[in-house]
Amino acid sequence: MDKYKKNVILFSDEGKDYTHLVRRMMVFNPIPSMFGRWPGGKAYKNIPLNRIIEDLVFRDSATSYFIQLADFCAYALLRSENPIPSKTKYGLDKAFDLLNGICIKSCFAKDPRKLGIVRDT
Repeated sequence: MDKYKKNVILFSDEGKDYTHLVRRMMVFNPIPSMFGRWPGGKAYKNIPLNRIIEDLVFRDSATSYFIQLADFCAYALLRSENPIPSKTKYGLDKAFDLLNGICIKSCFAKDPRKLGIVRDT
């Protein structure tokens, strides 16, 4: 959002509350250098989140098309990386391929699939 000089509001499915984490990241958000060191020699640089204008907004996915779409994208990625026969017969292992054109691949250059996806390790 810095690139476009825009602010954001984050929406999340009801469930786990990340409000505390986001608030902390608005103050302290250590980012490692993709080159090993930042100018000045430090391995990490504090880049706090400064474009979030409100605490997370929680919505029930049953009443939010936006949350349902995000859930579909996450599920499609899961099934593409971990296919199971009961879903493969419906082609769900290929559903994420439809999103290839809108993935911002520069978000994470180390993604093994080159889609810009950061995976929880």
